[in-house]
Amino acid sequence: MATIATIFSFCGAALAFTALERRKSSSRPSASILEEVEDNYYLSDEDLVQISELKEKWEYDEELERFIRCLPKVELHVHLDGSFDPSLLLDHLRETGYSCLPVNTHLPWDNSNFPVRKLVQGCRSKRDFHSLCTCRGKYSLYEMLKCFEVFSPIARGNLELLEILAYDFCKRQAQQNVVYTEVRYSPHLLASGASLAGKHKVDADPVVTAITSGLRKGEEDYGIKVNQILSCINWRPDWADDVVRIAYERRHDTPCAVVAVDIAAGEEHFNKEEFPHLHDPHYRAMKKAKDLNLNVTMHAGEVASSSNIRFAVEEYGASRIGHGYHVVNDPNLMDEMKKHQVHFEVCPTSSVETGGWVLDTNQKESKNWKEHPSVLMMQNGMNVGFNSDDPAVFDTSLSWQLRIALGKMGLVKDRILQSTRNSIDSAFITMDEKQSLHDTVSMFEKNEHVPELLRKHSFQDRVSGYSQKRMEEC
Repeated sequence: MATIATIFSFCGAALAFTALERRKSSSRPSASILEEVEDNYYLSDEDLVQISELKEKWEYDEELERFIRCLPKVELHVHLDGSFDPSLLLDHLRETGYSCLPVNTHLPWDNSNFPVRKLVQGCRSKRDFHSLCTCRGKYSLYEMLKCFEVFSPIARGNLELLEILAYDFCKRQAQQNVVYTEVRYSPHLLASGASLAGKHKVDADPVVTAITSGLRKGEEDYGIKVNQILSCINWRPDWADDVVRIAYERRHDTPCAVVAVDIAAGEEHFNKEEFPHLHDPHYRAMKKAKDLNLNVTMHAGEVASSSNIRFAVEEYGASRIGHGYHVVNDPNLMDEMKKHQVHFEVCPTSSVETGGWVLDTNQKESKNWKEHPSVLMMQNGMNVGFNSDDPAVFDTSLSWQLRIALGKMGLVKDRILQSTRNSIDSAFITMDEKQSLHDTVSMFEKNEHVPELLRKHSFQDRVSGYSQKRMEEC
């Protein structure tokens, strides 16, 4: 077997970037851990069969697959809780019982009650539970958010489990050769006693401590770099100020520092006329964040008006936009965002499943990915990078998003490389760190054609693969 150094030199892994000063005295990861990551770069016989099937439906081949596997990737928009492995959660639930699950959860967007415990107790297999935790074919942001209400309570307030899940997240990023990640989550929503509805206080600091510990261990073992973004929750404005406090206090707590704040789980907070109780606290918190020189990224223009994008940038101080697909409806706004080099964190599969990419009934059955908003954004020279958003919820991965970009959107490899560079330039890291990542991508470009040293790993890079075939058929 070739050495790890040889493999990673061919594949453009982050040799310089991950040789951080803080690790000089640390021991190397175990051979078994590294080999587990290493195996992902090879095409097995099963891989080749599935690639052959893709060829019949996609503009795709073995060369593109090797390109995707070996590309050193950068991901700026991925939710930690949206990455929780359902199998890990179910195993924990079976050990501890169902008492951690609420009987009902109140859903604030429609004031309904969601019978969480009954639904989970009704699962007869891992497949059943997986189906509850994933959102495919519903084309609704709120249907997607209901999935979080199924599995989040299992980890909520369980610091040991949160640390394990954070570590597992690093493993899955490394398996895809994601060399730098900014992972986001709401520490308050994962705290003991939390819920989307209500106004009771929770202690979010222990959550951040536990997750940071898991991320640091994952960084060390898998040789990747991860920073954190803390998310406010649209429906819990009472948490917003505390999110900013924690982010400020932990901004220099490296490794795995908190590098930015965000607002997730809906865009109602932009509407100060109809939802002043959501808008005012979030606006004040974001103003405070900018006063403290904290970075701001913002979910905007995903399933709502493009005007939210302008508001996020001009009023909330966002330098990056999560999703933002509706920008294509406003050519003037596109020009403004291009002029100011605002980065758009696009997530193709998510855009379909949340309804961000608006499709009529016929288009849902047969999508023309070449008409996706991100294609138009890139054609107009906007600053765009690809991301997976909630990979466990959508049963996907960053690698699969790039497969869609190449095989369905019709983008060429140079476009993917440029999107990677866009993400590097827009990351909330130092100029030296950005240069290290750029050097890694340049090294990859010089050694793109990787010899097939071994052929022994499966063609899936997501949690279970139960519905991965649906991704292939999309």
